[in-house]
Amino acid sequence: MKSTKFFAYVRKSSEGEERQALSISSQIDKVKELFDSVDIVEILEEKHSAFSPYERPVFESMIKRIRKGEATGVIAWHPDRLSRNEIDASTITYLVRTGVIHDLKFGSYNFDNSPEGIMMLQMALSQSQYFSSKLGKDVRRGLEKKYQMGWQPNMCPNGYVNVRANGLSTIEIDDERFKTVRKAFDLMLSGNYSVPAVLDKLNNEWNFKPKATRKNKSGKLARASLYRMFTNIFYAGIIEYNGLQKQGKHKAMINLEEYDRIQMLLGHNGKPRKRTHDFAYSGIIRCADCGCLVCADQKNKIIKTTGKQASYTYYRCTHKKPSYKCEQPAIEVKGLEKQIDTMLAKYEFRPKFKELFFEMLDKDEKTDPNEKQNAIKNLEENITKVKLEKSNLTKLSCKGLLSDDEYTTQKNEYEKEIIKLTQKVVEIKKHGIEKDTLTEEIKFAIQARANFKKATEKDKRDILLRLGSNQQLKDRKLVIEPKKWLVATENYIKPIEQKYITLELDKLPLTKAKSERLNSLRCELRRGWDSNPRYLSIRQFSRLLSSTARPPLQFLPIKYHVS
Repeated sequence: MKSTKFFAYVRKSSEGEERQALSISSQIDKVKELFDSVDIVEILEEKHSAFSPYERPVFESMIKRIRKGEATGVIAWHPDRLSRNEIDASTITYLVRTGVIHDLKFGSYNFDNSPEGIMMLQMALSQSQYFSSKLGKDVRRGLEKKYQMGWQPNMCPNGYVNVRANGLSTIEIDDERFKTVRKAFDLMLSGNYSVPAVLDKLNNEWNFKPKATRKNKSGKLARASLYRMFTNIFYAGIIEYNGLQKQGKHKAMINLEEYDRIQMLLGHNGKPRKRTHDFAYSGIIRCADCGCLVCADQKNKIIKTTGKQASYTYYRCTHKKPSYKCEQPAIEVKGLEKQIDTMLAKYEFRPKFKELFFEMLDKDEKTDPNEKQNAIKNLEENITKVKLEKSNLTKLSCKGLLSDDEYTTQKNEYEKEIIKLTQKVVEIKKHGIEKDTLTEEIKFAIQARANFKKATEKDKRDILLRLGSNQQLKDRKLVIEPKKWLVATENYIKPIEQKYITLELDKLPLTKAKSERLNSLRCELRRGWDSNPRYLSIRQFSRLLSSTARPPLQFLPIKYHVS
């Protein structure tokens, strides 16, 4: 009688549910010890999970070779090494029942090739599948519970460490890496460094040592890993699980505004670069035609009449999209700055009116002793409103008015808005309100034109950025989406200035009528403290609009009463 030939199949997955299984080397040792007299054709080693079918190349190859007759038996440590799913289990039992597999041998299970033995084998394989499924469900339930408690369910990124104490796994600051990672974020936020440039700083200058992983054995941070760090919202204090987001209990490394700025810098083909020339507007303006960044070129020309060399700076599209033929023309820096000057002129006021306006601002600051408490109260009221809107999403979803994707997207947006407002409350409670944050934006707008004319290249860049967002260049025309408080400055304060000019206080003597009219204008500037909701006071105006540089969410029921 021809002897049975066996394949010895040994498997250990790296997944959590199989960490207690014998190692591959231990399984091989046991197979050789228990079945030394058996004809073993080959020992096959597998390192993939058996939870799902068609995902084990070694197992699939073994079954094909058995069907070809290379062996008629299988040796394994336990039935759960062969299968943890119904399809592979049925394959094994079917081949045994039809005689393709003559025998099965296990180191920790007795198998009898009979109808009763096959039935017991099916039960053992079903039990393995049940144990695997139950354990996976328990793991998912545990991860979801951890998320609900405000902790990241999986491993935390560089700069943080997982700490387990009293049966609870929390996330703490990694004293060794936290400050260095924050420095990398600061470089990126400056807009002067590309991701490779920041990576060079981390690896070669700062000697940064990332967490050891199975994929990274070099001891240095990879470029892809740094991109993942810069796009990981965990650093802004938000945790994610199954597409949902919420505020985490860990200490945020950056705030959401900083996170959004980095995403803007990384969001297109053009990347911020360290400049060799000090060009003011390079890297912050985009071509309105193709969406690529606008860069600067310096051209040197010889003036024929004098024979002297003159330098000219031009801003043009970088043409980073080879598939798109962009034909936008370049613009000389003088023409560009003339347009910026025209924009700034909208917010410039006459000297005497400027004095009156600053007088109102200063008086307003001195007469608000409960400023901090009122600011916190307003923020907390906004948080309550956003939470209410967030809770109403569930009702809309139940009524079928929102799809699952829409529900998840809007819920995450509400969660981010709540976190932003909460971060502001924490900042005010910890540091108080800086006076310049309440009126600085308006004062900046009023004085920006005069400052721009004498500004350095860096200051010019900052002024352009503070004007608004989405700077685009099309047909040599600069278009900017102005910040809301700038629009309100133009629409609300400018008309009052025109009324002030008609008084002609610098030409004619101050009469009783003019004095009354001047007091009326003062009241108009300060109006809003009374019950009339049609106007904003200077304090309300500066506080509200300077904190809403970005438009509110489209589905948030927020209205601004600006005359």
